[in-house]
Amino acid sequence: MLKRIFALIAVATSIAALVIFAPNLDLPIAKLAPSEDLRVKAKNLSLVCPGAIYQNDANNIGEFSQTGKPNIARDFAGPTGTDLILEDAVFTVLDPQGLASQGSALLTVNQTQLVASASANGLAGAACQNPSSDIWLVGGSTATGRESLLILRNPSPVDATVDLQIFGEDGLLELPGLTDISVASGKSVVLPVSGLAPKAKTFVTHITAKGGAVAAWLQVKSVRGLQASGLDYVSPALSASTSQIIPGIFIRGAADGVALASANADYADLAQIIRVFVPGESEANIKVQILGANAKTFGTVILQTLKAGSVTDVSISGLADGDYVAVLDSDVPVQAAARLSRTDKAKVPATDFTWLQAAQAIDGVRVVSVPAVGISKLSVVNPASGQVKTIVVAPGSTYRFEKPEAALYANLIVDIGGMVTNIPVIDYKNAGGAVKVSVR
Repeated sequence: MLKRIFALIAVATSIAALVIFAPNLDLPIAKLAPSEDLRVKAKNLSLVCPGAIYQNDANNIGEFSQTGKPNIARDFAGPTGTDLILEDAVFTVLDPQGLASQGSALLTVNQTQLVASASANGLAGAACQNPSSDIWLVGGSTATGRESLLILRNPSPVDATVDLQIFGEDGLLELPGLTDISVASGKSVVLPVSGLAPKAKTFVTHITAKGGAVAAWLQVKSVRGLQASGLDYVSPALSASTSQIIPGIFIRGAADGVALASANADYADLAQIIRVFVPGESEANIKVQILGANAKTFGTVILQTLKAGSVTDVSISGLADGDYVAVLDSDVPVQAAARLSRTDKAKVPATDFTWLQAAQAIDGVRVVSVPAVGISKLSVVNPASGQVKTIVVAPGSTYRFEKPEAALYANLIVDIGGMVTNIPVIDYKNAGGAVKVSVR
């Protein structure tokens, strides 16, 4: 017993000695260095154009080749130390020091092409776009006599792999051949949507890219009987939102359109429509207000409930000739575009059409270049006041919106010899700016 007691006393004494005589192990902790403001240069702004219209290659069945030459309208206003280069319909601002503020005030480019041939007739126009890895295209048809070609361009230095989703009237279409589409660096791929989704009257296309970012359009045309009559591009849509505003519904030849549609089923799609996609899991209750530009143009209001995941063409027929804007409100986010038809029975072909995308808000300086040929008009709406204006702009000019008190929305409508197209008034820029960095 005494041995155990002495052993316990010895252990306790050793522990006490360690506590009392142990060295001070407090370690100094360095203070954080003051943070520094660093500016991260944005990637050089590049705007990619679709280039000339694609048509079936007469020498290679199933292949497509470009024909004709589009007219380019552009405005570059880079500061000293920047430069603009052009290579294969890609406009790039070289800005090694990051001196320029990106956006349409720095660079805006669009193209138009008037085509008159046995296989295609119409006026096609598009804003040249900043490549992206996520693009939605609202528009197009592969019904009988309707063609939709998906154009994918990869201007980046690395190959891209593209996946597609196509949504129809009943939701996502389960289709083969929509994944792992290779678009080599510096190349374009043209895919007929009819080979993926045949006889689809109403659809929306979603493009996602891995590797290099891509630019994308649908080139769409109509053939009525044996007569090619109608040509345009479907440009990228805005993200889904509870509010979508579509300026530029300039109706001409409404009575002729009704007469042609009544006499011939090939012209049944001359009615003006709003295409609406509901991407979520809840149905959408929408209200579409059609606003006229003056007291002589009476609009209308449409209320409708749309299924979740569906694409619906909402008819806005019955409007007289005039200038209109569509204002769509929804209780859940949606995407929207309008198909505008132009009809004149006295001409051959008698019809053309264009797909108008919902407009991007103008809440700062915005610049748009006007094509050198034809009659161009800006359709502008201020939703806060309800004011709708039509502004005639000179061919070959540049129109500049200064920062407005309330957000404006606009599309540019171009008319050449009765054929119609539109140019989105849009701002493209890459991310960059100041960040704070602390080094430990």
